[in-house]
Amino acid sequence: MAQSLTTAYQRIPFVPPAESAAAQPTVTTAPCQPLRHCAAEFSTYLQRCSTLSDLLQTAMVKICGAIAADVVAVSQRSANDNDCLLATAYSHGPAPEVCPRYFRWEMGLAGPEHTQCLDATALGQLPAALEQSLQLQHMDNGWIVPLWYNGQIWGHLMGFWRSPFAPRVVDIMAHLEQMAAQLMVGVRLIELQRQADYSQGQQRRLEQLLHHLQLHDSLTGLPNRRHLLQELTQALTNESAAQLTGVVLVNIDRFQAINDSLGHEAGDQLLLEISFRLAQALKPAHALAHWGEDTFAIVLRQLPDADSATAIAANLRHEIERPYDCNHTEVFLTCSMGISVSRAAHTTPEALVQEADTALHQAKGQGHGQILSFQPAMHDRVVARLQLEIDLRKAIQNQEFVLYYQPIVALSDKTLVGFEALVRWQHPTGGMISPAEFIPLAEETGLIVAIDQWCLQTACEQMRQWQQRWPNLPPLSISVNLSSQHFLQPNLVEHIQTCLETAEVAPNRLKLEITESVLIGNTGLATAILTELQQLGLQVSMDDFGTGYSSLNYLHQFNFNTLKVDQSFVALLEAGTKKTAIVQAIITLAHALGMNVVAEGVETSAQHDLLVAMHCEYGQGYLFARPLTLDNATGTIERQLF
Repeated sequence: MAQSLTTAYQRIPFVPPAESAAAQPTVTTAPCQPLRHCAAEFSTYLQRCSTLSDLLQTAMVKICGAIAADVVAVSQRSANDNDCLLATAYSHGPAPEVCPRYFRWEMGLAGPEHTQCLDATALGQLPAALEQSLQLQHMDNGWIVPLWYNGQIWGHLMGFWRSPFAPRVVDIMAHLEQMAAQLMVGVRLIELQRQADYSQGQQRRLEQLLHHLQLHDSLTGLPNRRHLLQELTQALTNESAAQLTGVVLVNIDRFQAINDSLGHEAGDQLLLEISFRLAQALKPAHALAHWGEDTFAIVLRQLPDADSATAIAANLRHEIERPYDCNHTEVFLTCSMGISVSRAAHTTPEALVQEADTALHQAKGQGHGQILSFQPAMHDRVVARLQLEIDLRKAIQNQEFVLYYQPIVALSDKTLVGFEALVRWQHPTGGMISPAEFIPLAEETGLIVAIDQWCLQTACEQMRQWQQRWPNLPPLSISVNLSSQHFLQPNLVEHIQTCLETAEVAPNRLKLEITESVLIGNTGLATAILTELQQLGLQVSMDDFGTGYSSLNYLHQFNFNTLKVDQSFVALLEAGTKKTAIVQAIITLAHALGMNVVAEGVETSAQHDLLVAMHCEYGQGYLFARPLTLDNATGTIERQLF
């Protein structure tokens, strides 16, 4: 830097005073030993300075003493071409007040860009503000050296004498220019250090921000999952024998419905309000976190017993269930909670959180607004369910399912008219597993679609085999149950049509059984699918009729071919009772709407006789046959029809 600045000065010619040599005052021409010494040691002085003001003030004092000037000053140019005095040094007496500090070069010098000597005439042309600040009216001569920084004027270094017997400027100018260059090197170093300090400060602030973001939720500002685990670790470490640590997981029930109806922005506002209420209701010793989406987590410290955790949870539930004002809409929320309290068996915070999560899952399974504390039996059920899910996925891959066939008969003469195909799971080690055990799990995990598709394909293939064995087979039908997830699949009709065409089975040989749950939520789509299925030639039955709360409404909206009376009504059939009247009403209604009726769960001759008297066409149940294996079902066809 020093070399480039010096080179810049060398390109600028020295301009002597305008007056002739004869007019010059008498000057001292002896070498200035203090100045040479100062110039030689100048860099050493400047290296000891840590701030710009310290650097400039030190430089002014050293130069002022070295050349015996009355005043030495340095200014810096601003963006609007004004100069600002930054530092001054005086050889005698206290420094006068520097006011104003800003001035503009408006005389012939025009902000000198090269070294200049100043006589009395030139001094009179200096800016009035500069003259007033430095008391230049008392000076006889002086000099100005421009300070160059990155090819531009940074400012000016200037000095003045009262005495006409000052050193000749021409003799000291080389030293002044050298020190000016060294001064700018020092300025550059100070600037670089300032930039480095700023960068380091920015880096520290960025690291602090990143650390905060890593440990806090962006929506609520609450600690996040990672931070809470740290709090829980500390709480367990500091736990005493007489005090317990608890974890509460809070999940807002049906929060997705809020987002769907009021919008995600309203949902976010509700989460903010919930977090505020929870924070206000908790003591400072406890820790609250946004666990994710619509779930919050709480670490309860210093609990006297496990019951106190339940009491705190109940109070938090009360706070959450108070009404909310959401964009002038009154909203009510409920929440489910799972609680776990520390025991000696715990080894990690994650284990405590996992137990609370298990309890939360069990609470949500029992309905809305439930609070459950973890019990060891819950863990056993979760492990068993997980294993069952793993086995179920393998069962689909390995085709471990079999179909059983329960006969459907005409009640008038008990002749066989068809079968209902019922899926069973032949577990390789666990034996035959009941549908009541694995069907709910399959529906929850979405695996029911693959099971339904397998049942449809297998039933159609079995009907083909019976037809090939008995070409003159009477028009038996086979009924297959469809889950709500499978019914709403976009390719349902195409898949069924492919199964029928591949098996070469007529559509009227296949009946599809659906329950009211299939129709809930999207009646328009359900109507379209039912119409397509019936146009294909299939028959559709409403299964388990009478168990839903809106069965009559669905009968009015949808066209079904068959109505199946649920076995809970058939089981209580007895002449002259209310149940009998209800079944009679169902049968009469079905006939009025153009449907035939199948009674499920017929187990006694008395039930059979009553149903015949009510003009119920078909029935199935243990009175006729239990669900049969394929061989037994084939034997039944052969015995009854051939």
